[in-house]
Order: sequence, then structure tokens, then C-alpha cells
Amino acid sequence: MTDIAIYGKSAAGVLTALAPAAPFGMKEEDGQVRVSVRQKDLPKAIAICEQRCYNYKIIGTSFRRAAKKALAILPLIIASLLAVVSLFVSDAFVWRVEITGAEGALEERVRTVLYDEGAHAAVPRSAIDERALSAALVRLDEVSAASVTLDGSVLRAEVLPASHSAEVSPGGDVLVSSHDCVITRIVAGCGTPKVSPGDVVAKGDVLIEGREYLTADGAEGGETVVRGRAYGRVTFAFSRPLAFGGGLRLTGRRETSTEIGLFGLALGGGGCSFEHYASVTETSRLYPLPVSVARTTYYELDESSLDDEARAFISAKTDELLAAYGAAFSARTEVTERGGVRIMTIYFTGEICVGKI
Repeated sequence: MTDIAIYGKSAAGVLTALAPAAPFGMKEEDGQVRVSVRQKDLPKAIAICEQRCYNYKIIGTSFRRAAKKALAILPLIIASLLAVVSLFVSDAFVWRVEITGAEGALEERVRTVLYDEGAHAAVPRSAIDERALSAALVRLDEVSAASVTLDGSVLRAEVLPASHSAEVSPGGDVLVSSHDCVITRIVAGCGTPKVSPGDVVAKGDVLIEGREYLTADGAEGGETVVRGRAYGRVTFAFSRPLAFGGGLRLTGRRETSTEIGLFGLALGGGGCSFEHYASVTETSRLYPLPVSVARTTYYELDESSLDDEARAFISAKTDELLAAYGAAFSARTEVTERGGVRIMTIYFTGEICVGKI
């Protein structure tokens, strides 16, 4: 089972919306609704959350929750032995991988590249090559720049998403998706759809194949030239340095999320329900245990805090997406501080054509 936290929604509304995913163990507290779904139903639950524009976060599996409870009741003698062992090995290994600048499918793709390059929890620090990892991330089509650094036992990867083009799939034997997205509509004039509305697909996945099947017994009826189009809900991210002459102007509302990291496991944590916000993350280490605590405070941002250059940047990207896709996008603004520089990231979400022949 996997837990999902949904913010700013009622339990009744969430229960109705997620009914196709067969949720279990619904709990409402602190402005959020937590539900549990089977692993096989997780993609369907995510697709529903994306379609309804829910603010959500995948909390973790039942194994992680069991691990957290087990750690809470460990006898003192076992904890002492763990402390002695970790004193010698904690600083020699990577115990946590943090990724900033990427969300959703891109974040998972970055994490996969790092893992394939040997950068993951429990790997020796001496085996990490920051330059090689940065180069591997830049080779991704969706990444224009990347920086990988070691900070104690934490491996930090910062990426800058590349600009997206409006190109769609050319004609041929199959229709493939031009973006990571959640399918909303698919129309097949010729060929057989491989996906349905609500499915989560990655860039390059086959949407319609050039084969036809007999409805009676499902046997293959032959090949055909694909004709059709597909639409999906996508999210584009754009970042730029941001300077505030008079400082941030906040509404006074804030939310806090605390996440505990232990041997590569992340316990707790949560998302933010604000549309515009600034975030500050403080990370501490519980010596001698290899336990890290990341506390993130989200401050709701008054839109008037944005200077003329920031507004012009948002307006330009809005016009750029409208001209490229002919669709309206909802926007979410995040301001973070990296290396003493404030970075503004705008996340635009909307429905576009992700493939046509």
C-alpha cells in the first residue's frame, strides 16, 4: 500500500474523486486528507489528482511506515550499537539524494540517471564523480544545465529544465507522445489506441499503434497507417534569478513540512497548498546517527512582491506558451534561495496536443 496526502480538499470530495482507485484508510488532519491505495492503483490515483489539479504528495509505502514505527520502539541497547557503527561509516557513504529544479516525470528521470551512474544511498563517497554526474544529466533532452555536489552524506543535484518545443510526432507506423503528461483525450481515425484518458505517459511512449484487432476474439486483423491525435495535461517549468529591492512581501500565512532521512528512506514530509510561495529548507544532522532532518517552511507570497522584470518574465512565458500551443495554462510560482541567490520557478499546467498524425 502507498499513502497519498492531498491538501486543501474535503475528505468527502477526495473519496468520491478517488473512487476508481479504490482508496483505503482515509484520514483527515491538519488541512490534508491521507489515503492509502494499492501499488497497482497508484498510477490511476496520480492521474486523477493531476486531472483535478490537486496539491498532493506521495508519502510512502507501508514498509516505510512500518520502519518508522519499528525505529520508535527500538530498545536502547540496539540504538546504542547502531550509533557506534554509524559513527565510523556515516561520513564515508552517501545516505541521501536531493533533487531540486525538477518535478514529476523529469525528477524521476533525473533520479534514474543518477542511480544508473552509481549515485544512490549507501554508495561510498569516494565513488562519486560530481563532474561526470553533471555531464550525464545535461545529456537529457529535458535538462539544459545541471550541477551535482556532495554535502557531507547528502548528494545534491540541481537541474535547470530545457525549453520545450511545440513539435508533435510525425506520421508513421505509430503515434508517440511529445511530452510527459496525463492523457485527457485520444482520437484514433486509423490504428488502435494504446492508452486511455487518465493514463500517465512519458515522452516517446506509444499512444496509437498501426495495428487493428478483431473485436470478436481480439486477434490481430492487420496493419494500417496511423491517423489520429492525443491530448494531455502537461507541466512546463521556467526558472530565473530574482532580485527584490524591498524584500519579499508575504501574506502572513505559512505551512511547515518536516522530513526525516535515514539510510536512504524518507519519512514524513509534505507539499504546499499555496499558489505563490517562498520556501526555506533547513537541514540538520543528528550525530552520531546517520539521520537527517529537513524542515521546510512555505510562506505564502504576495503577488505584489514580484518586480517589473519578474512580471515581464511570467508574461513572456505565458504568451510564449499560448502562441506555441493555443491553450490557457494555470501558473504556480515558487521562490527558493540557492547559494545566496533567489530563484523564481514558474510551473505552467494545461492541456495541449501531445501528438498528431
